Amino acid sequence: MRSVFRFFLCISSLGFCFHSAKAQSLSLEDCLKLGLEHNLQLKSAKLELQNQNKKANLSTAGALPDFALRTDLNNSSSNLRQSFSNGIQVEQSGVSSLGLSAGADLQWTLFDGLGMFFRFRALKQESDVKSLEFTVLTYEQTALISKAFFKARALQIKKMHLDELIASQKKQLDLANEKWNAGILPRQTVLQLTIEYNKSKIQWIKLDSEGKNSLTDLAEKIGFAQPFGTVDTVIPKPLLQLPGLEQPKPNWETTPMLQQLKSEEKWLSLNLQSKKSQRYPTLALNSSFQFSQTDNSAGFSLYNRSFGPTLGLGFRLPLLGRNQIQNSIRDANLALEVNKLNQDKLERFLNLNHKIASQRIFGLRQQLDLARQNAETATENLTLNTLGFEKGALNLETLILAQQSWLQSQILIEDLILECLEIILDENTRMGTLNFRN
Repeated sequence: MRSVFRFFLCISSLGFCFHSAKAQSLSLEDCLKLGLEHNLQLKSAKLELQNQNKKANLSTAGALPDFALRTDLNNSSSNLRQSFSNGIQVEQSGVSSLGLSAGADLQWTLFDGLGMFFRFRALKQESDVKSLEFTVLTYEQTALISKAFFKARALQIKKMHLDELIASQKKQLDLANEKWNAGILPRQTVLQLTIEYNKSKIQWIKLDSEGKNSLTDLAEKIGFAQPFGTVDTVIPKPLLQLPGLEQPKPNWETTPMLQQLKSEEKWLSLNLQSKKSQRYPTLALNSSFQFSQTDNSAGFSLYNRSFGPTLGLGFRLPLLGRNQIQNSIRDANLALEVNKLNQDKLERFLNLNHKIASQRIFGLRQQLDLARQNAETATENLTLNTLGFEKGALNLETLILAQQSWLQSQILIEDLILECLEIILDENTRMGTLNFRN
């Protein structure tokens, strides 16, 4: 678990520098490093794991002796009336009695049906369960941060394409105004170009707002208070290689999610053995070393003192409470059976989602290949139409159609890439194979 966590914290090998005075661009590695360091869920899970590791000892399991120091001081006042066998009667009011006792007590359970050993192993196993929970949570948070990053990236690239189109439209609008002033173009052409230019600017404002919201969401996920305006557009190569998705049926035994359930099964089994041990007798060693003294104002007992050790064995066999023990055993058995069912359900879920993810990725790849071909064609078509319009060889409607086709083809590519990345992140999170190293 530690190596996994350290890997995610050390993804960026160059270090990270803060610049509060100006906005900066963040890479995926930067975001993951910040997010995994500042994520509140991970911090809470880490504290729980540390606490569980501290509890996994022989003392908590009850295998070590319990040693305690004690002292008591009391003062009492009472009315006495006593009759002795020789006929003497003693009556006295307001008798004061002062008592003092101090000592050391030792209690050590020697045998409890081996329950203490099962509890100790269960505590160790629970630490393993918590460790795997932490690993699973690390993968989940890595995927969430990555999704937020890639969403911000997609919006940023879309806005860049729109910037390019707006610059071209502005150039054409300026040229059309010059030609209209010269009496070469009709006023309708200038008006239509103005409409298309403003439509693109409106779309840019919408994308800009969505982009800022996505950056805010990303900043919240990584706990980054410094301003940043852009993200790195480079996608890590290993992520594009779709690790694991090429296998028809992966070996789920090595996935953190299933390992967590299997580790929990061992813990539940040990917990069941601990419950069963309650049916057997308990043998305990009891020892104490004490001093006690009593001062009494009554004439028959003025002073009493004892000083010395005691040693004994305690034996306990539950009889009336055995029904409660059986109920706890049945509950532990039920939890174990539910865990096994959850393992089967999880494996079916993983297989089904892997099959669906592989099919979706296969289809998206085909769409992406065609979209990229269309983008190349649309780029060439836009270039030719732009030159033709500027030379007066093509009409405005053809140019507008070419511009729309080009923009749509670029946006479609980013939408398909984003969908692919989200599927890959989800699947590799379940498989425990997220790896962004080149």
